[in-house]
Amino acid sequence: MDGRAIDQFRSTLSTSGGSSADATDWPQLFGPTRTSNAADQAVDLVWGANGPRQQWSIEVGTGYGSPVVSRDHVVFNHRIGDEEIVQCVDSTDGQTIWTHRYPTTFVCDVEYSDGPYSTPVIVDDRVYTFGGQGQLFCLSLDSGQPLWNRNLHQEYSVEDGLFPVGASPLIEQGRLFFNLGAIDHDAGIIALDAASGEDIWQSTDHPAGYCSPMAATIHGKRFLFVMTNVGLVSLDPETGTMDWMVEHYSRSPMSYNAVSPLVVDDKVLLVTGPGPGAVCVQIHPNRTHSELWRDRRVIDSQYNTLMRSDSDVIGFTSAGQGGAELRCVNMGSGKLRWKYHSLLRRGQGLMVGGALVVLGERGHLAALLPSDDGPQVIAFTEKPLMSEPCYCAPALAGSRLYLKDEQRLACFDLSVEP
Repeated sequence: MDGRAIDQFRSTLSTSGGSSADATDWPQLFGPTRTSNAADQAVDLVWGANGPRQQWSIEVGTGYGSPVVSRDHVVFNHRIGDEEIVQCVDSTDGQTIWTHRYPTTFVCDVEYSDGPYSTPVIVDDRVYTFGGQGQLFCLSLDSGQPLWNRNLHQEYSVEDGLFPVGASPLIEQGRLFFNLGAIDHDAGIIALDAASGEDIWQSTDHPAGYCSPMAATIHGKRFLFVMTNVGLVSLDPETGTMDWMVEHYSRSPMSYNAVSPLVVDDKVLLVTGPGPGAVCVQIHPNRTHSELWRDRRVIDSQYNTLMRSDSDVIGFTSAGQGGAELRCVNMGSGKLRWKYHSLLRRGQGLMVGGALVVLGERGHLAALLPSDDGPQVIAFTEKPLMSEPCYCAPALAGSRLYLKDEQRLACFDLSVEP
């Protein structure tokens, strides 16, 4: 641990304001803003070699979906035997509030999990979740009762892929957006009515990626950005009309686009690895775009979180560059600011109070403070807290940190003692 980093981080605690209950929720993958940034709040990241205090832990089944949190409800999906399970537990003690189960027959033919991979989304009093074979459910947050459901793969004749469905939906302004990949029906990307599940529009013939859609207002106009399995698509979310696309994907067999795009101001970063690397585009007032920079080596994340840090992006490289490492890249120029090689390998993380909280691929937990010279270590566990491989992104709601692997879901207390 770096004493200067600890002192610097602790100095920020006194200036960190509290947040409302809604602001400290983590209702979707990558948090409230989908930039892997938590609400501004005081948390204690200075823990010992054994990590922060564990508040509770429960056993779970397989799957790479991440936990989401709203109104003291923690929702996640997992698989036990031939059933996929959407489960809701109490954030204070991990006690089950409800479960929703449905059958699955998916088998992954390679060494990865049989799923599910998608992460649920909580909006108001509803939970939206995709199963590994395209089963879409809208459930009551309070009871878990289905409000509506559709089997989209069956409806659109989408065959099982090499991996289970990996994309997570985006819900905004009453619409559900999703990269379905129904190429034979020109329904690569779809929009549904979030209240009823009815179709609104469908667009493109692009196969599905393992990325979540992102929406942003740029130059006063609303954009929907979707990283399909052939590249980045810009759409008008009202109509589904495509503005443009940037082709970007790996030609290697069994490779998929699995990194969700990151939007920072008028810039969009798309990353694929190993191989293609990164492309950053700039959006213009007339909804066109131009390429700012392209670099195959500066950052080539394979499936990992991209974290916004002011005008920079922080993320992990793939394992193909002599071992994965954490890197910080300027969004405007594409220049490497620093790199950090550690036991974290291809980790998943989030930012809070200007610091990084990262769960490493092998289960180690670290708190790092970025600086111009690289990250300074606030805390780093000596032994893994979770079981490898750790592919689920962490969630932070209030002072509770949630970590999930394919054996358990654990809640850790990051509250600041008075």
